[in-house]
Amino acid sequence: MILFELNTRVHGKQFDQIDETELRGLADLGFDWIWTMGIWRISPAVLEISKRFAHDFEGSPYAIADYEVSPELGGEAAFRRFVERAHRVGLRVMADFVPNHIALDSPLIDAHPEWIIHSNPRHRIEDPRDFYDHPKGRLAHGKDPYFPGWIDTAQLDYAHPELRAHMVQVLRRLGGMVDGLRCDMAMLILRDQVKSQWWPRVASELFNQHFPGEFWPIAIETVRAERPDFVFMAEVYWDKESYLQQLGFDYTYDKKLYDLLAHHPAAGELTRYFSSTPPAFLQRSVHFLENHDEDRAAVRFGGRTRPAAILSYAIPGVVFVHHGQMEGFHEKLPVQRVRPLRHEKPDTALMAFYQKLLARVRDPLFRDGEMLFLGEQHGSVLWARRLGARIAIGAANVRHAPSGMSPAVEISASLLGIRGGSIRAKDLFAGEPVFLDVSGDRILLARGAVGSYSENGGFLIELSAG
Repeated sequence: MILFELNTRVHGKQFDQIDETELRGLADLGFDWIWTMGIWRISPAVLEISKRFAHDFEGSPYAIADYEVSPELGGEAAFRRFVERAHRVGLRVMADFVPNHIALDSPLIDAHPEWIIHSNPRHRIEDPRDFYDHPKGRLAHGKDPYFPGWIDTAQLDYAHPELRAHMVQVLRRLGGMVDGLRCDMAMLILRDQVKSQWWPRVASELFNQHFPGEFWPIAIETVRAERPDFVFMAEVYWDKESYLQQLGFDYTYDKKLYDLLAHHPAAGELTRYFSSTPPAFLQRSVHFLENHDEDRAAVRFGGRTRPAAILSYAIPGVVFVHHGQMEGFHEKLPVQRVRPLRHEKPDTALMAFYQKLLARVRDPLFRDGEMLFLGEQHGSVLWARRLGARIAIGAANVRHAPSGMSPAVEISASLLGIRGGSIRAKDLFAGEPVFLDVSGDRILLARGAVGSYSENGGFLIELSAG
């Protein structure tokens, strides 16, 4: 999967205005999925709350009253036509599903107040700021346990069987609209999390009676019974990624790799990460340099953006590119803001780099090939991808901005599965041949052998029999 996150409200067009030519432009870059972030209608209370913080805020798309496509974007009929156009150019479409909470003025609260967490100090230690008064009672805001509650939301109670059944039906309906869902903060509704955060003082036996098994396997299996190719992607943290993959998610965020790259990893940390991470896990992980929650890559990585991108996108897993990332934009927009505060000129050189990188990593060698981690040499992380007789080698110096010539690199031919004969190599960015010194089991790239390294801080080369 090569995924583009489109901030639909910032994009500034209704769905009928996004024509096939624009969508084909994304497909031609190498994308095969588009995540339409922020398509659901903003409720009056959510809009009003956002404007307390900034006059130009237009409400959070993650406080959802009901899964109704925003009229400001053209409504559901226009969205369905957009999906049809996307399919015609080879793009599949993903939307948001927010399982943990709903808008604090959702009609679901009036219809089923028993599906919402109510204040009850007998059941938990409560911070009054995490609750609000509603005609149906004093209700909890949706909450991550490590942060204050989201004040435009109400917390759903997954210990209620009828609520779980209702949310499965919501997923079934969404399964008829899109090809996949990005599930927001998917770990918040795991049984252990619901118990520890909302029902810590309730006996485990009673809790288990009400919530006997995880929600996600039942939900995913129900949708896939009708849409076998439907894709579930989880936003997830706290080392819950593998568990959610086991529960049925196709893909999970890889925040651990992002954090390593973003915070100047010390020597050996990436080696430890790749040495201890199963290739099958990487293949089902979502690799990103930015998204709507994180800092802009051009700000967070600066001159290290290119090598970080080479490493993140040329390993197994989902290639995830955010709206404005390729242009090198610096302004991080809160999800409530739909118009940037300043005009930014695209970085045309960075755009050209991303275009080349996406053209390379869309190749089956990088999408499906086996990964061999080769360690670190002279400050660069080294790895190989192998598919049949094809082999590529990647290198990235993610600690420093590009400078100087490519380092001398020595690789074992037998480790790559090469048995004798001459070997040729090609720089996949520059399209130029790369000189190799082959002696016995040793393949040596001399210092400065890969011309594109000085500009990109990394390289991808493909080997072939000579």
